[in-house]
Amino acid sequence: MCTDVIRRIERALASNPVTEAILFNGVTGSLGRLLESARYRREYDRYRERYDIHPEFRFNGPGITMYGDGTIDLGAGSYIGRHSRIQAKDGRRVRIGDNTAVSHFVFCYTKNWAADQDMSALDQDMSVATSPKDALAVSEGDTIVGDDCWIGAFVFLTEGVSIGDNTVVGANAVVTDSLPPHAIAAGTPARVQKFKSYLTDEEKRELAAAHADVLSATLAEAYLHADRSS
Repeated sequence: MCTDVIRRIERALASNPVTEAILFNGVTGSLGRLLESARYRREYDRYRERYDIHPEFRFNGPGITMYGDGTIDLGAGSYIGRHSRIQAKDGRRVRIGDNTAVSHFVFCYTKNWAADQDMSALDQDMSVATSPKDALAVSEGDTIVGDDCWIGAFVFLTEGVSIGDNTVVGANAVVTDSLPPHAIAAGTPARVQKFKSYLTDEEKRELAAAHADVLSATLAEAYLHADRSS
């Protein structure tokens, strides 16, 4: 009831041109942004106290969330963008290497529900579980991002994956398998679209052979199938 009353008052104030000009002008808007920025700085300072975050690591925007009793290790010269989230389960680790750019709305987890199971287990007798989530099987693992990487916006890094050094992951990708170094990957699930041009042909073939399961169809055709036909 109280919440409904407050909402009606807020709507009435905002719909009145006089009160709107008084309450939501440039001065109060700037003050609100200043207070919000201070709140995030305090939160980020707490993250630095709790986790292993290099002094040169940057929180690049508001709404970044880090939680869990595991290890979060963030390297020098790297940053993470606004509204990104890192979860480190107890006993698990998230590492972001040096000189790595993590864009906004990137999500990184070390624990998730296993997808291939009967989700109706949520309806089982709660006498054997402390919460519905305890009835489901989970998948977990350390999540590692190497040095000199670029992780695009809206990327999801699932539990247990690693990203090799100097690799780019394109926007909106879902990384379900570990990716090699010196690669450009994209898609859902993320697949290597090409290797960096500074590699020799031999180095590209070696990486392709070692990471055949995460190559795009085009790249597999170029490096794996071509070798078989020769």
